[in-house]
Amino acid sequence: MKLSLLFLYGTLLLFFPASGQSELAEEQAVRTIRVIDGRGQPVFGVYVINPKRNTLVTTSDLDGECSMHLQLFSPKDTLLFQGMGFTVERYSVQDLYQIQEITLHSLLIELEETTVRAVPVEEILKNAATQLQKFPRSTPPFCQFYGSAQYEKITEYRDAALEYRREYGYWFTSGDLLPKNALDQNFRSYFVPVYSARSLNLTNNGSDTLSPVYLTAKEARFDAGTRKVFTLLRAVQLYGPLFSDIRQYDFTPQQTDSTDYLFAFQTKAESYPDKTRITCKGNLVIDFDSHRVKRITFDYIDYQLYRQVLFTNQRKVNSPFSTRAEVVLDYTGSGQVYVRSCIQTTYWKYDLGTPFVLIEQPSRLQAAAGNLVEKEAFACYEYKPIKKEHRTQGVTVKIHVTHRNPQGVYDPVLFAALPQLLESEKAVRELDRYLPIEQQYRNNHGRTYYPDNFLNGFNGFTGAGRDDKAYRQNSRAVRTQLLQIFPPENLRYQN
Repeated sequence: MKLSLLFLYGTLLLFFPASGQSELAEEQAVRTIRVIDGRGQPVFGVYVINPKRNTLVTTSDLDGECSMHLQLFSPKDTLLFQGMGFTVERYSVQDLYQIQEITLHSLLIELEETTVRAVPVEEILKNAATQLQKFPRSTPPFCQFYGSAQYEKITEYRDAALEYRREYGYWFTSGDLLPKNALDQNFRSYFVPVYSARSLNLTNNGSDTLSPVYLTAKEARFDAGTRKVFTLLRAVQLYGPLFSDIRQYDFTPQQTDSTDYLFAFQTKAESYPDKTRITCKGNLVIDFDSHRVKRITFDYIDYQLYRQVLFTNQRKVNSPFSTRAEVVLDYTGSGQVYVRSCIQTTYWKYDLGTPFVLIEQPSRLQAAAGNLVEKEAFACYEYKPIKKEHRTQGVTVKIHVTHRNPQGVYDPVLFAALPQLLESEKAVRELDRYLPIEQQYRNNHGRTYYPDNFLNGFNGFTGAGRDDKAYRQNSRAVRTQLLQIFPPENLRYQN
């Protein structure tokens, strides 16, 4: 364990950019404003919203600080500062150049607690939490469940689409395991595309194509293919409301009808980051009769996972991006809970630098400077156990290798029939300017997402850029073997 920790720590250190003139110029271009409450205490998780474009600009961190690239706005533009439980404050961009601190005033709202059929609120929450139990630590670290699944992503920079990605295939998982250690090494979650409709990856200005390599040098600290939705889902399984200790959250009844209970939730200020590794606020829906959690909507969520464990001496423990998400849960006939769908939007509020130690990378360079937005969606159409003879280390390795080297064939009839998980009209229109989107899909037919020689180098952390025919052949063979175990014709979806 010590060896693996030191290896990951040493590997991550290779990717952090050294400070220099470019970072100094970056800092000078950013305006930092502190948000406090009426008692002078910093307010965490305040949204800064641009109502003109209806976009999230940034959020305040643990110290109440909001950092913004004001030069991207007109001096006459208005920005809104909105915090849960506070009145909304409005400031012009011109005024923000002169302001060091903003005070939010408490908004007092009285909500009546709801008790239906003489069931106390505490009992409802405990019943719901009981049905979200994890598998024991002794569970083998293999993939034990799978299902037909779909993934989509739209990447936007300066409000223009740079990539539209649709994939359909299999989702494999170990199920929700109790972690054995801080790194949660036994948990498994993989998405293997069988079919794909992928646009080209465009550069920040949309004028050329981009090679989606990442972590090769400090100047290229990005990953065009990053999938943050799966990291978020694991964070929710480990530390989300009702998935973990309910004492780390405040729950407030909102309304009740004959179908559902609705609760507002928020991480307690004293719990983050020492007692739980996510801070969030939002609403959850619990079924009226079964007391099962049906939906969790996060107005804001900041998750840590590996970063918080390995680098606890870092002062800035919040992420350089803000996340909004909606997670829909479902249950098998035996009562096994799984993620039915998730829609997530990631707004980058800081460019990467020495204050941030993280594994998740942005899809493009200069993420905050260009208001990078990553929209992702996931849907699982069935969830069933893998046959016992395939719950092995060998099959799990095949799944892992194929997941790491995503590809897929383009089938226009299939993608015309599949539901669209994201609003794509704007993205398709903007990507069409470079090359007709249908031609982009066909150009990526059957191709791997990352260059083969790059993956070969990254898998061994050495020799990046080296061509290796044997590696390519082995990777294709592993994919073929996996799809013989889980044939494409068994994929199915439900509208």
